[in-house]
Amino acid sequence: MLETWRRSIKGALGLLAVSAILPAQTASFIFKNEVSTGANPVSLAIGNFFDNIPADLVVAQGGAASVALLRSQGQGFFFQPFPSQGTGKDPRVVGTGDFNRDGILDLVVANFGSGTVSLLLGNGNGTFRPQLTLDALSPSSLVVGDFNGDGLLDLAVSHQTSNSVSILLGNGNGTFRAALDFAVGVGPVSIAVGDFNGDGIPDLAVANSTSNSVSILLGIGNGTFRTALNFAAGRTPAYLALGDFNRDGMLDVAVVNYISAGTISLLIGNGNGSLQAPLSFAVGPNPSFIVAADFNFDGNLDLAVANTGGDTVSILMGTGTRAFLPHLDFTVGKGPAWIGVTDFDADGKPDLVVANSLSNSIFMLANNVTVPNQPSITDHSVVNAASFIDGSVAPGEVVTIFGSNLGPTQTRVLFNSIPAPLLYVGKDQVSAIVPNEVAGQTTAQVVVEHSGVPSGPLTIPVAASAPGLFTATASGRGQAAALNEDLSINSAANPAAQGSIVVLYGTGAGQPVLPVSVTIDGKGAKVLYAGAPGDAVAGVTQVNVQLPDGIHSGAVPVVVRVGAGVSQPGVTLAVQ
Repeated sequence: MLETWRRSIKGALGLLAVSAILPAQTASFIFKNEVSTGANPVSLAIGNFFDNIPADLVVAQGGAASVALLRSQGQGFFFQPFPSQGTGKDPRVVGTGDFNRDGILDLVVANFGSGTVSLLLGNGNGTFRPQLTLDALSPSSLVVGDFNGDGLLDLAVSHQTSNSVSILLGNGNGTFRAALDFAVGVGPVSIAVGDFNGDGIPDLAVANSTSNSVSILLGIGNGTFRTALNFAAGRTPAYLALGDFNRDGMLDVAVVNYISAGTISLLIGNGNGSLQAPLSFAVGPNPSFIVAADFNFDGNLDLAVANTGGDTVSILMGTGTRAFLPHLDFTVGKGPAWIGVTDFDADGKPDLVVANSLSNSIFMLANNVTVPNQPSITDHSVVNAASFIDGSVAPGEVVTIFGSNLGPTQTRVLFNSIPAPLLYVGKDQVSAIVPNEVAGQTTAQVVVEHSGVPSGPLTIPVAASAPGLFTATASGRGQAAALNEDLSINSAANPAAQGSIVVLYGTGAGQPVLPVSVTIDGKGAKVLYAGAPGDAVAGVTQVNVQLPDGIHSGAVPVVVRVGAGVSQPGVTLAVQ
């Protein structure tokens, strides 16, 4: 009787413990699309190869010794794959980066069968130059990073049969220096980059399938690493994912155990380069790949695991502690081998892209969770703050964004992932300055984050200039917000004298300000100054102009041209 009571109390306490860490909502995914590939797609990479958003896919086709590019159409659909590009034998992992600094994304591929790494320099149109090969003994995986702090991309390559990792320091022109080798555990099959000791220098984590361990290589910052620290993992650790799973500010490691009844191991980081003993969590059979993201928007990192033996993807919802909730399984194609995370349907939620190695296809699983209080912006909701007209935006322009759940606190606005300076934040309206970094781009992806929750992205065109004139009624039409020569406010009751100087204010003149011309009442006016106002109001351009001779009295139209851009119609000046 006493033992029964103890078991009941223990069970009740367990229920209370679980209930205390239940997430805000359950992760949910629905099938979106399936795309055929070449033989044996074993890995994929995600990137913008056409300056389009959402991103495109590159698939490593192990059975065809090639990679193929799938150009995104948006919403999880893709055009027919571009012609496959040859690599070495048995390509295992594909990575992306701009290795020759021409602004175009390139590819690197670890070819296990031929003992090489392929470098395919991009042409910017979805095609690549013939491969350049680097010798690499049994390369099982690779990652891209800057390991010596020179601003150039380097490679770290794991070698499964030599029990080592090689560092190839990039020269910035598509070539690499001789490899530097570092010993790790036995049978390294995957590699990831992160900072395990908080010194700001990239370190490496390596999953060693034969010695059942994870190696940590602490970076020195000059392209070399300290002697590997080895920590026990589960049986046959394969791919790994990094993240702060228990929210203590230190990097942890999650790794799939391939030859097992179906488990992953979590190794909590101590913040000094060491890892704690592994904690085991059940998933599907023969887990082969793992990624981390917050799939249910509760602020805790979750895991997605590809179960090659079960033709499923397992989702383990994180609790922000050292534990995950029991896995939820979603059916995919045969032999899932790799998972990518991207927002392919532009709704602000992380979706899954799964490479099915045995059914020769890519599965798109759309995130189906309902995000509480998710910010919302829609087409035509980003407007020039002066003209209130949507369309192209220019670097340095003040824009107003309308929507819902945008603020009023803990708000960020991102243009192509670059934070924008904020001038005003309300619940349904935000004013921001377009970052100068969008200059030279054709489009910008705008996202509003509120309390860490992102809106769906909105893609808008970018121009060198997109001028708008501020008006007295803040409506974008009617009386211009202008000063007379004596610095009094221009109005119908206080018109400017014929031939006098007036001061106009606008935004969207570009950075730097492009050539400015002004017409008043249809006649060219002399521009005396165009640039930042004396009090340097961010994003605002001041134009001092002399009224041309022979114009009418009363409200006369004023138009400002900046480069190829023209200000909105319907703006007037008051003239005597």
